[in-house]
Amino acid sequence: MKTNLILSTISQLIEELNKIKIIKENKLKKYNKELHNIRSEYGKIEIEGNFKKQYNQLNSKGIELLRELRNNKKLDKNKVVHDIELYIRYLNISLYDFQERTVYLRKYITSFLFSSILFLALSPQFYGFILPVLFFLPIYLGLKGVKQRSMTGFYMTMSVVPVAFMTATTWIRYGISVSKDYTQAVTSIVESGVSQNLAQNLVWIGPLLGVLLLLFSIAQLYRGIKSKDLFI
Repeated sequence: MKTNLILSTISQLIEELNKIKIIKENKLKKYNKELHNIRSEYGKIEIEGNFKKQYNQLNSKGIELLRELRNNKKLDKNKVVHDIELYIRYLNISLYDFQERTVYLRKYITSFLFSSILFLALSPQFYGFILPVLFFLPIYLGLKGVKQRSMTGFYMTMSVVPVAFMTATTWIRYGISVSKDYTQAVTSIVESGVSQNLAQNLVWIGPLLGVLLLLFSIAQLYRGIKSKDLFI
């Protein structure tokens, strides 16, 4: 199915935006640039039959926005800005769906899950149990939110990145410190009641997992930036 309807809607939206005087010029330029880029991308694709309903809903939302911009003599600036930005996000999300590029979302969720698991496992040793407990609920709600393509859920999951990075660097610094006096490090762990064999393993397993946590937190940050347009 051709994308003529949505192309027409986007073109009309660009025309209407240029008539609005209540929005700052720099924002208008930003919206115009985004809409021109989106229109160009939609011009390159065809809609598969299984996306017909989503495509029609997307076009209907655009027509509703056009009606709002044309019919209201006294436009509310904040509402107009919110509705325009919301529709642009809808356009971007749907474009990813139509192009079947939601693999970015799956990759982001995978990176987030590994970052969260390693953070929860490694942070108590240096920061106590309060820090992971504080983040347990945001991690749960964030995972639920990103699966529903929620921007709030996305921000919640991204909040794990800085604490995961902090935990990872702490373990890596510990590993570097231990490498300078391995015997003393093992002895101090044994004195706390841990067996010799387990102590020897803990000394290198923790820093190794710290390196993995660092890699997954960087991957989550990168994939989050790449997939931010998938959320609304």
